[in-house]
Amino acid sequence: MKVDVLNGIFGVLKNRFVLTGILGLVWVTFVSEIDLIYLVKSQQELNELKAQVQHYQLQIAETGDQLHALSSEPALLERFAREQYFMKRDNEDLFRIVASAAGQPPK
Repeated sequence: MKVDVLNGIFGVLKNRFVLTGILGLVWVTFVSEIDLIYLVKSQQELNELKAQVQHYQLQIAETGDQLHALSSEPALLERFAREQYFMKRDNEDLFRIVASAAGQPPK
């Protein structure tokens, strides 16, 4: 039984077309400069980059909406400047409270 199976496998491998096909698959999968492993890694990297592009396009759209809102409403622009850049009016004092690292006193 085992001998018949081995003879069948070796009989198929003696066929030059099957042998050439197997060698071609091995070459494309492992040996070539642009092998199957390289193609899979490149596809994964491409998918990650596409996800990043989509994320940044979303961020650009949100920033554009924020810019439009800030340029059309002066009160919103003032609030943004106060919160982000700690700007103040001439007759005001500004105190900034910064949380210290866990367990360490402020310097």
